[in-house]
Amino acid sequence: MKYLKLISTFLFLIFFLSTCKKNKILKLPSKIAVSKENSSRFKEDVYAINKAYIIGDVRRYGIFPDSSYSYIHPITKKPKITTVLDLAEKNNITLFFPKGYYKTALILDGRENLSIRFDKAEFDLIHITQDTKTKKKPKNISLKGTVISYDRLGITEATNIEIDTIFLKSNAKKSIRKMRSRGCHIYHGSKFITIKYLVIEDLGSGDKRYHNSHAALALDGWGNNPENVTIDKLHIKSSDRHGIYLTGKNHVIKEVIIDQFGIGSDKEMAPMQDGSDIEYKLFAGIWINRCYNSKIGKITINAKNSEGYFVANFDEGDSLRPVNIRELKIKNADRTLPINFAKNAGVIVQKYTEIK
Repeated sequence: MKYLKLISTFLFLIFFLSTCKKNKILKLPSKIAVSKENSSRFKEDVYAINKAYIIGDVRRYGIFPDSSYSYIHPITKKPKITTVLDLAEKNNITLFFPKGYYKTALILDGRENLSIRFDKAEFDLIHITQDTKTKKKPKNISLKGTVISYDRLGITEATNIEIDTIFLKSNAKKSIRKMRSRGCHIYHGSKFITIKYLVIEDLGSGDKRYHNSHAALALDGWGNNPENVTIDKLHIKSSDRHGIYLTGKNHVIKEVIIDQFGIGSDKEMAPMQDGSDIEYKLFAGIWINRCYNSKIGKITINAKNSEGYFVANFDEGDSLRPVNIRELKIKNADRTLPINFAKNAGVIVQKYTEIK
């Protein structure tokens, strides 16, 4: 009888341990099922406000063009534009902005590994610069499709930035600052910037708001100048000041068209980096200064209705590391707008043509 009790107790203990082990095994799949992908999806669902739109479409998160929807996201209590950028950056989601005017700036300061697609989406300022608080530098950002800015495209301390098509336009009604365009400024520390098609319709001037608006397209940096900037096609339709100010090294610009330049004022204009105290006010269609190992395909400048001092100013450089221009074509050549070659200019023009 004693042995029977011991055997019964032993069998019960085996059954109990076996049951516990089974229960433990049954619980494991629920932990494994919460993968990183599902966790990201769960977070995305939380931020979705209009789930009729697909993941990545900004309308899904309450951002609509040409509307008066609330500016703050109800979950994060942050601006909706900040919320969607955080979501995309952390979860590898490509954002999509449909056609229309978004009454906000597109600030990508300090962002990394970000992909955005546009269908002629319109914004105020577009900035891809170092974050002033965290000091984090932007890198690996891709802007696909066509995007429009009514203020400026500013790029600073950025690496590996790819932009398909961008238009910089003037429209005081769509500019938050109620001012004209301030052009494109690719500033210090910028490397490997690629733009397929850049159109600058206007560069303004006239008061302190245009203090640092030196050229429709300016690449400069005072000792930390931009490197490896590639632009397939650049079209400057009008600039109050310089058309292009080019410094740095290892740039490639395949085609340049400048319709009009130097038609504005140098009032309240700040001195330009790498330029003398006088020449920065001598407006030119293109000013190449301290630029090395770079190539420009075809440049077409229309001198008609343009003002300033030079149709082209080829300033200080290095003949051993030159800027090589395949063709320079001047339409409506005007002798009051000459081409200036400095004594130590590092520019080689393979073909020059004047067209009346």
